[in-house]
Amino acid sequence: MKNAILLLALAALAAGCATQDVQEQKKAAVEQRDLLETQRKSDEEAKRAQIAREQQELNRQLEEQKQRQAQETAEVKPLAPPGGSEKPLGDLRSQLKDPGSPLFKRSVYYDYDRYDVKSDYRGLIEAHAKFMLDNKEVRMRVEGNCDERGSTEYNLALGQRRADGVKRALMVLGVPANRIEAVSYGEEKPKATGQDDDSYSENRRSDIVYPGFE
Repeated sequence: MKNAILLLALAALAAGCATQDVQEQKKAAVEQRDLLETQRKSDEEAKRAQIAREQQELNRQLEEQKQRQAQETAEVKPLAPPGGSEKPLGDLRSQLKDPGSPLFKRSVYYDYDRYDVKSDYRGLIEAHAKFMLDNKEVRMRVEGNCDERGSTEYNLALGQRRADGVKRALMVLGVPANRIEAVSYGEEKPKATGQDDDSYSENRRSDIVYPGFE
């Protein structure tokens, strides 16, 4: 009889322990779930904040671009006539259109998703900087372009960084900032219309333009 009672007591004790273990496991599971939910919400809030900051920066860049493009119609001061202190208009145009002139090449090309001006274009940049310094009435517009991959907003921002990079390179060589306008056309002015690597590489570029002399 005593053995039976002892067995029942042990069984009850084991059942109580098992119930307690299950409750503790459930409690731990709930705590783990709450912790994961809190972490998820925190990650989502951080992501939303990052997206908001990026959108704010993009809006600022787009607004600056609109302001620059609004100034595109600004008049270029006429050159002095032949015999004056400046070169005749025809001479300047001929330099830009002569295939043998270092000014004939007016495009800087980029690797995919890059905007740094490669050392290959140092000679081109130096030639156009000298031209600008020798002809102080001439103004320049640098047009940044992209291939069609990526969103419209991203390509506008990338094109602007490309144009700004060329402008900075010219400024380092002494060209005043107020004589260079840097704008972005994103993917809107492709040089090649294909959808292959060769076409994409043609469209990843910055073009140097001389309003009134092209």
